[in-house]
Amino acid sequence: MRLVSFAIALALTTTAAQAKPCKMTPKQVVTKFMDEFYMQKKVRSSFEKWVDPGYIQHNPFAATGRDAAIAFLEPFVANNPSQKTKIHRIIADGNMVAVHSHGWNETGDAAAKRGFAVVDIFRVEGCRVMEHWDVLSPVPEAAANTNTMF
Repeated sequence: MRLVSFAIALALTTTAAQAKPCKMTPKQVVTKFMDEFYMQKKVRSSFEKWVDPGYIQHNPFAATGRDAAIAFLEPFVANNPSQKTKIHRIIADGNMVAVHSHGWNETGDAAAKRGFAVVDIFRVEGCRVMEHWDVLSPVPEAAANTNTMF
């Protein structure tokens, strides 16, 4: 009986040690994820490190799940080396984090070079991105004001 109790205590201690609480804020998690993914273009490592396997994707053109995201994004990033991103702001409210960025392609037609204004919204639990929404708006050739989209 004593050996069984010891084994259970050991198992519980090991599980508790592995489930370390996240010491980062959701904004810090997303900032690190975005840097590794968008800026360093390390798709697989960024998703495996920062995104939960049960990741929920709300973009209707992308499959849900971390593995599906990696399968879609790795070839896209590899085939578009002139794709660039500039992050303009990261805003957090509790476990929800919004990233406002400008994405463009340095090669291609004028529209590709102007690119898109993008807002990515993430739900973070612990140190993992759990859920994602995004909104894209093309940067127009001419605007009705001089305020810019960024």
